[in-house]
Amino acid sequence: MSWTVRIRTERKARSWDVHTMARRLRTAAGEDRAGLPDHESLVRSIRRWESNAIAMLSERYRLLYCHALALDESVSFEESANNEEKGGQQLSREEGDPTNRRDALKLGLATTLAQVLGEAADEAMEFTRRANTSAVGRSTLDHLQTVVHDLAGGYSRRAPADLFTVARLYRRKIDQLLAGPRTLKEGRELFVLAGWLSEILAWLSHDLGDALTARAYAVDCFEHADQAGHDELCGWAADAMASIALHADRPGRAVSAAMRGLSRVPTNHPLAVRLHAQASRGQARLGNHDGFEEHFAKADRLWNALPGRTPSRPDGIETGPLATYAMTAYTASSYIWLGEYELARRHAESAVKAHENVPDGKRSPSREAIARLDLGIALANLGAVDEAVAAGMAALDSPRVVASVRTRAADLDLVLAATHPQAGDEFRARLAVVGQGAA
Repeated sequence: MSWTVRIRTERKARSWDVHTMARRLRTAAGEDRAGLPDHESLVRSIRRWESNAIAMLSERYRLLYCHALALDESVSFEESANNEEKGGQQLSREEGDPTNRRDALKLGLATTLAQVLGEAADEAMEFTRRANTSAVGRSTLDHLQTVVHDLAGGYSRRAPADLFTVARLYRRKIDQLLAGPRTLKEGRELFVLAGWLSEILAWLSHDLGDALTARAYAVDCFEHADQAGHDELCGWAADAMASIALHADRPGRAVSAAMRGLSRVPTNHPLAVRLHAQASRGQARLGNHDGFEEHFAKADRLWNALPGRTPSRPDGIETGPLATYAMTAYTASSYIWLGEYELARRHAESAVKAHENVPDGKRSPSREAIARLDLGIALANLGAVDEAVAAGMAALDSPRVVASVRTRAADLDLVLAATHPQAGDEFRARLAVVGQGAA
């Protein structure tokens, strides 16, 4: 009996498939298993050895087969050697006749082609099996979507540090799922979910005062969204990058991020309004009045053209109010940086009103606090000191005084210290208490 027939017969007698056989050979190799090819390559070799009538096993693999199948090595090798010797003698007799050589060559080619086609059929079935092999499943994806929705819904109500821990845990879980078996469709959904979680982590890192981590997560969000072909998510990633850059005093980078997002977002989407508003305040921070006016005019035109009912993000957040916040609060900040305090006051008052008109469960306390602080800065520069202090105190009463709020509060404190030192004592004392609580 040839080795080809023997290994196939012995394997089937044990009801092992080729994958089990490959694992048994790897176990038989013991400490030398690292020298074997990967599992799939070994499976292909087993199929080739079993289907090819002229297949030759090296001494190493014969020994591994003997160990794996519990065969007697001396008998097995002796039988194989006798078969090979007989085959060699037959070949020698055939080589004397040119006709025999041609017939043998034709037979060899036919055998090789049949072998290749047989292997190709096995490979095609394996490709199909892998395409449907997954460790993910619909229930896992549904669970992850619920997590993203809940994290976004609780963003303004829960402590940033607590949310960060949960979001980071699930972001790691998605990374593990992407590294394991999953279908192409599942892979795209996982990339999108990874992007949304990284966007949440970017904003949470920003709230916790870590600009480097915030930007890293925002970039990760953009990359996963881009890989998945999700243009809207690319835009939200760019929006986060712009805000993070601006608060880190990198206005040029903020403008670049906003423009990058605008290249991916339709002009009739509220996000396009936000991104133009981001670019406008970046230009204002750079002192570029013309650049500010250009982007503000575009944002204003798009904002006024928005339909009465705007789409929600997949995590449930309404996009219309986000555009309104940008057009009021971002513009108030811009006019402060440009030194136009009366215009800044008007837009800051509109921003505060816009926040107050939102139901409590959907309000953004941190954005509302920044709007009040911008109002305070504008009022202080206009000489309305008492009103400025009142606006600042109301901002510090926010249930969510994050890093960006404390930074803007420090800006108001500087204005009060420079223009009305004594009047700002109460606000300064309150800011000191808030700062200690954050530490």
